[in-house]
Amino acid sequence: MEARALSALVATALARAWRPDSTLHGDEHWRCVAATGLALEPCVPDADRILVFCFGLLHDTRRLSDGLDPEHGARAAEFAAELRHAGPLALDDARFAVLAEALVSHSRGLVSDDPTTGACWDADRLHLPRVSIVPRPDLLSTRPARGEAPLAAAAALRADGPPSWDMLVESAARG
Repeated sequence: MEARALSALVATALARAWRPDSTLHGDEHWRCVAATGLALEPCVPDADRILVFCFGLLHDTRRLSDGLDPEHGARAAEFAAELRHAGPLALDDARFAVLAEALVSHSRGLVSDDPTTGACWDADRLHLPRVSIVPRPDLLSTRPARGEAPLAAAAALRADGPPSWDMLVESAARG
C-alpha cells in the first residue's frame, strides 16, 4: 500500500475507533506497537511490513475496557473486515487472513512461527510493562524481540512518546 492509502486507512480507523483516549490501550499505545513492529520487521525475514503496521493500528481499537476483554481481538478483526469491505484496507484474501488471525489471537498468550504474526504479537508484548507485566521470553515469537535491547527501545518509546501516524505511515510505505 502506498502512503496515501495508508493515511486514508489511519484516518478512517481513528475516526471509528473505540476509546482512543485510553491511557493503557488507546492511540498512544497503538502508535507504540506500530513503531515497535516497524522496527522489528527488518530483522524478521519474510515479515510483511504493511500488515505489521495495520496490526499496530487496529489491534486494540475495539476494546470495551482496559480490564479483561477476551473478545477484543475478534472484534478488531471484524472491524478490519469492515474496513476492507469499505475500501480503506486494501488487502488480498491471503494477506487479510494473516492480519485477521494476528488480531483475533494477539492476547491469547500464544507464539507463532509465522514471521508476520510473530512480529505483530511481539510488538504488542514488548509494551506489557506499561501494565506492570514483564514479557516472558518464551512468549516472544521472534528472536529479534528477545533480550534487553528491544525491551529498552519499547520503554524509550513509551517515555518519549511514539511517532505520529504521519511518520509511521511514511516508515511503513518506505519499507
